[in-house]
Amino acid sequence: MHRSRFLAGTITVAATSLLASACTTGSADGPSSSGDTSGGTVKVGVTSDVTSFDPAKGASATDYVMTSLLYQPLIGQDDGGTHVAGLAETWTSTPTKTTLTLRKRLTCSDGSPLTASQVVASLKRYRATSAGALLTFGAANAGEKTTITGDDAAGTVTVATAFPWGEVLNGLSSTGAGIVCKAGLDAGGGALAQGAVKGAASGPYEMATARRGASYELRLRKGFDAYPRYASTPAGKPADTLWIQIAKNESTLANQLQIGAIDLVPITGTDVTRFTGKTGYAIRSTPFIRNYIAFNQRPGHPGADPEVRKAVAQAVSATAFNKVFGGAGQTMTSYVDEKAVCVSTDTSLLTTTDPAAAKKVLTGVSLKLEGTNGVAGGAGNSYVAEALRAAGAEVKLTNADNATWATDVTANQGDWDVTVFPLIGGTLARGGSYFLGPEPAKGGQNYGAVKNTAYAENYVAATSTTDQGAKCAAWQKAQEALLKANDVIPLATVNVHYVARKGISFAMPGGLLTVSTLRVTG
Repeated sequence: MHRSRFLAGTITVAATSLLASACTTGSADGPSSSGDTSGGTVKVGVTSDVTSFDPAKGASATDYVMTSLLYQPLIGQDDGGTHVAGLAETWTSTPTKTTLTLRKRLTCSDGSPLTASQVVASLKRYRATSAGALLTFGAANAGEKTTITGDDAAGTVTVATAFPWGEVLNGLSSTGAGIVCKAGLDAGGGALAQGAVKGAASGPYEMATARRGASYELRLRKGFDAYPRYASTPAGKPADTLWIQIAKNESTLANQLQIGAIDLVPITGTDVTRFTGKTGYAIRSTPFIRNYIAFNQRPGHPGADPEVRKAVAQAVSATAFNKVFGGAGQTMTSYVDEKAVCVSTDTSLLTTTDPAAAKKVLTGVSLKLEGTNGVAGGAGNSYVAEALRAAGAEVKLTNADNATWATDVTANQGDWDVTVFPLIGGTLARGGSYFLGPEPAKGGQNYGAVKNTAYAENYVAATSTTDQGAKCAAWQKAQEALLKANDVIPLATVNVHYVARKGISFAMPGGLLTVSTLRVTG
């Protein structure tokens, strides 16, 4: 359970190369195969097949692409953490009660009305079956400690928690909380996971055809108007038909873009240089992976010693780490990037690089460094290993495949001391859940066995309030506690570059491409 939960939020997305949406219009010069600006056919390229069509069970980038188009969440989350209307028009939220009012005349993909009662049934299923529900409702509110009720006449849905939890709206905006209509609920999880269930979709598209391992055809629902109201959603028309096509890798997608078969590709590697400065293409970059060093702090491991953790921080340089990836990323000041809501940007909290000081502590210290090779073949891990060796440490480096690394480190079933952690989810609450609570063996996510009382207290304070000022104040204290203890050593981001051909636009709320905002603009 722990391993699958981690993979859903982080390394599986990296391994499948991205939130990989790419579009083509069937013509090198025109935005639409139908030759107009009313939508036409758009092709979307991905580098892996769907593992589950069930929004509550998403475990790869392609899963999220697909389910975000089929199943609409109640709300969206825009830049700065602002919530925007989705299936819900308005809402109120306190630390123990959230009430959302649905838009009028919502329908499912079979044309039947989407009622508050159906939304309640979908959210109850999400609460019971999705690992992501832990951060939506709070660990203390598991099971019947969270009640979800609806009023069909008023069109309202209410979530009440026994204990204060201020992250409900954030959780309800996630892809995993997308609403499944009655037909899908009646069909059951097995049918949802396998593919389209007629009438199950609440989102802008419905499945038309499916060829596992090859392609999927989605058709726009006529009259659908419950798109999230992101401030940056471009003008233009959504595609009438989306083809989700599976490619082998980023280079294949880049080739298709160059020959005019695709309109938008995500690239993390050097293929982006093929489009830099070229007429007819626009490149938008955003943090994709947030790298930091973390420790096994159990008794008997070097990371249990605060002086060793400080010396490791002194031995490495975030700037040098960034150069390993071409210098295109951003050096970090916390375990999330600078776009995260409430992130600390106080560089005085970071331990200054000082190899000479590090050598006084690390000389002769044995360190088992294990990282994933899913990020640039483990190049960042190799840099950290060499920096620690230069400071006198005796380092055994293991560049493991994603699955092995997740089992050894995040499930703590291996023998490790230090890891370079590649965080995908860029929120303080989600990323910070790895530094407190039970260890994996006891059903928790605290893979390093971190015991930082000040951090834990302020994490609880931050996630228990809906007041943004109080939330950010608590998050500042929480991050200060982690950074001063060197429980986490921020490094740098690895960016994803979205390369678009003329005629396709999209929004990136919170720095992430949202597939449902793709528009044909010319």
